[in-house]
Amino acid sequence: MTFVQRLDQLPGFHLLVRWLKVRQMAALLLRGFPITRTLPGSGVRYRCRYLETFFLADEFFTRNAYSRAIDPKATRTFADLGCNAGLFAALLAHETGRRDLQGLMVDANPEMVEETRWILGANKLDQIVPLHGLVGAAGAGEAADFYLLPSNLGSSQYPVYEPGKPVKGEWKKTTVPRIDLEATWRKHFGDARCHLLKVDIEGSEGSLLKAETEFLRRVDALVLEWHKWIVSRESLEETLRHQGFALVEVLQENETTGIAWYKRTAP
Repeated sequence: MTFVQRLDQLPGFHLLVRWLKVRQMAALLLRGFPITRTLPGSGVRYRCRYLETFFLADEFFTRNAYSRAIDPKATRTFADLGCNAGLFAALLAHETGRRDLQGLMVDANPEMVEETRWILGANKLDQIVPLHGLVGAAGAGEAADFYLLPSNLGSSQYPVYEPGKPVKGEWKKTTVPRIDLEATWRKHFGDARCHLLKVDIEGSEGSLLKAETEFLRRVDALVLEWHKWIVSRESLEETLRHQGFALVEVLQENETTGIAWYKRTAP
């Protein structure tokens, strides 16, 4: 367990952050003087302009939570749902050595979409499309309700706090455009396969897998974070089995969340 991971699991740390208004002060400082880092070997750059990005960078680049699911030789196209600050694009460019990656990066927080744009521009990943919107939203209509948290982590279609974790702020209700994933993919990439789909949409993963069956037929591999207080891995895997996927490995798991890697085994 890394030092950053230990901090994140300490209730007292989060209480101190709120009491001292560390997040607000860090936001002011980092927005004026963001910390830019370069990944060794590839020259890929990313920046930390929000306090939470340090925790994400620890997950992506220190704990390597997603790296085993990336096949450098077979990954050129991808979709990242719940892309946050765009670090998955940096990870893919680093692991594959490619700057001709094609893909969609979607987040319901407009500030995170802007952070993603920065990473794409800094690394000349000009065939990747960042989008503001919501995938996997239950219901109908062109827009859906979404709930933002001040921490930029944990914002969700479902305003339910993660059990056992300190509250990171009050929910702020917003309205976000719905994204039809299959139609959007076809608009930008035609009939191309999606070599790797990453899903981290804070509880909406169950409705996504049921709503986007057409898009899932073009997906070769899937790495998915599930949120146990909203949906179980067993229910997700039942849906995935019917769609031709099988579990490869649980990459990471704790009391409330986990990351699992699946591959297509049937057309």
